[in-house]
Amino acid sequence: MPRIRTAGVIATISLLALTLSGCSVVSAFEPHVEADIFDTAKDMKAAGTSAFGSPGFVPDDATIIRVDYDRQNGSAILTYGAKSIIKPNVCITEVPVPKPPIQDSWWPVDGLPPKAYRCPGGWTAFNIGEQVWAAKAATK
Repeated sequence: MPRIRTAGVIATISLLALTLSGCSVVSAFEPHVEADIFDTAKDMKAAGTSAFGSPGFVPDDATIIRVDYDRQNGSAILTYGAKSIIKPNVCITEVPVPKPPIQDSWWPVDGLPPKAYRCPGGWTAFNIGEQVWAAKAATK
């Protein structure tokens, strides 16, 4: 009998591990938060951005675009790398660096710049070198 219980426990744990391995850490704790990763800006545009709002400031040379977004309240965070940082003349008003409305391990906690920039669609973006982070507050 103990072998049957042990096999059942192992099967359950294996199934749980397999299920969670494809999910973002955020999704495991907040089921209404989803995550996407796009290789390029072209891939992101082709997939559509209606779920998290159009980040029109993302330049064409952006790569490895990560986004976490809340389906219930419209908040989102994203990051990408790009030599051109942000599309020119799109985000020009300086604002304080945003606190992320969604938590994920890739959001920086140290070395933040003194200012960020307000961008269309409710986004606030800042960069550290050639890496850009942006946050969008809840809209619902």
